[in-house]
Amino acid sequence: MTLFARVASGLIEGDFICLITDREGFEFLSSAQLRDGKTNREDVDQYLRRMELRLTTTRDGGAFFAAHADIDGEGKKAAKKRFTELKNNLRPMVSFMEMVMRVTGDDNAISAGQKLDLNRMMARIGANAGLQEQLRKTAADTGITSKDGSDRDRLFRIVKRFKDDSYLRLINPESEIYMFTGRIEWLQEAIEFLMLHDKISEEDSEFDQRFET
Repeated sequence: MTLFARVASGLIEGDFICLITDREGFEFLSSAQLRDGKTNREDVDQYLRRMELRLTTTRDGGAFFAAHADIDGEGKKAAKKRFTELKNNLRPMVSFMEMVMRVTGDDNAISAGQKLDLNRMMARIGANAGLQEQLRKTAADTGITSKDGSDRDRLFRIVKRFKDDSYLRLINPESEIYMFTGRIEWLQEAIEFLMLHDKISEEDSEFDQRFET
């Protein structure tokens, strides 16, 4: 399979192509080199548009992905379905990012390529009662109860969920070091959109307050 075919197939299947998940594919799409008068990005976009898709990137350019070219009809239905699924999982996603920022002491948004050292993170949580409470809240938001093992077990299960959803990639199994993928940029943009254009139900007012702070 050619690189073009592999990249195009991945995009059609819903992959987010970034430096962490697919360096070769990301550099292929980022190349300014012309072939037959078109860049690779233009060539792939032209191919996707034959299937009513378009090649786009996250706002900060950390990942390429395919979106519907037509915002009406089927494209609108697909987008609505995707945002509905995201909204249903909004609580654990925001709780997790909030916890990571508190543990790292960094108020800036999580970015693609940012590392998550599970052992260092657990050490900081274990030494801080406030972070322990934050972990348990995040676990509860993720559907993990206080009966589900130790704090470390809960943290591992939370991280595994984000890894399974392709927001994290395990880059060093021995040291348990992960890295955020470009998909996290899309997630943060989608959450920002939902917070601006939709409302979390009234029973989630406490969660709203936690997110805003």
